[in-house]
Amino acid sequence: MSNFLFNLISNYGYFGMFVGMVLEAVIIIIPSEVILATAGILASRGIFTIWGAFITGLLGSVFCAIIIYFIGYFGGRPFIKKFGKYFFMKESDLEKSNSWFNKYGMLGALIGRNFPIVRTLISLPIGIYRLSFIKFLIYTTIGSIPWTILFIYLGYALGNSWILVNSKISYLKIPIRILLIFLIVFYFYKKLKKKYKY
Repeated sequence: MSNFLFNLISNYGYFGMFVGMVLEAVIIIIPSEVILATAGILASRGIFTIWGAFITGLLGSVFCAIIIYFIGYFGGRPFIKKFGKYFFMKESDLEKSNSWFNKYGMLGALIGRNFPIVRTLISLPIGIYRLSFIKFLIYTTIGSIPWTILFIYLGYALGNSWILVNSKISYLKIPIRILLIFLIVFYFYKKLKKKYKY
């Protein structure tokens, strides 16, 4: 996967990077952090500029969120149940994004953009509930900035140390996954407590 992304971005430049970010919206297994880190590496070689990589990454990230928002807006849960498997979207993933949304509301569009899986799927419940697109766009854009800067910087700072980039990304994912598990467990605990409350 990393070689495919590296070749895509190397051969097609900023357009290839944007396409990679868009693919993240429909093929969840493509990690945006690897795309951004690759752009950072190319910036360290002088092929990209830092600003060019940042703007392309941010536009791609927001465009992804918009796609998912409108999937939720027009398709809703029935779409995910029927076609989600073709886009690597499971109902369980939708439940995770729903729990995040129920906990944080529209702020979920901002906070959730900095957590793997949730960052892509958080747009679904916001679209399903047909909340303000303008507010969604503002929160999503602001929320996408830290994630975009972080991984472009990692790629830029580490340069050709591709293995080291991947190891750094793996270390970052561990606490994020632990936090996600905690939030999901807490969410279901609250639901069960409310359901069986006399």
